[in-house]
Amino acid sequence: MSRRTELITTSVPAFIARTQFGSLLKQVAEGKAKFMITKSGKPTAVLIGARHFDDMLEELDPEFRRSLKIAAKEYRRGKSVTLRDYLKARVTRRAG
Repeated sequence: MSRRTELITTSVPAFIARTQFGSLLKQVAEGKAKFMITKSGKPTAVLIGARHFDDMLEELDPEFRRSLKIAAKEYRRGKSVTLRDYLKARVTRRAG
């Protein structure tokens, strides 16, 4: 799961989203924005990037959530290593 800066959700009326869809899509694809599409002032749909959507699905996955709980317990018990130490150990094992 990746961590990104949280984007502010911009509310856009459906008629503007319709006429400016290409521009909105470009902003979303570049990770610069996310949009709440409204109709008659009421939230109707959301336009988010595929990566953000994938992250949301990961976070909702029960198996993924269980693995996070296990990892947190191991971390609290001191059974964790930094990424740097892990990579150093892998390089050492390959070289040896």
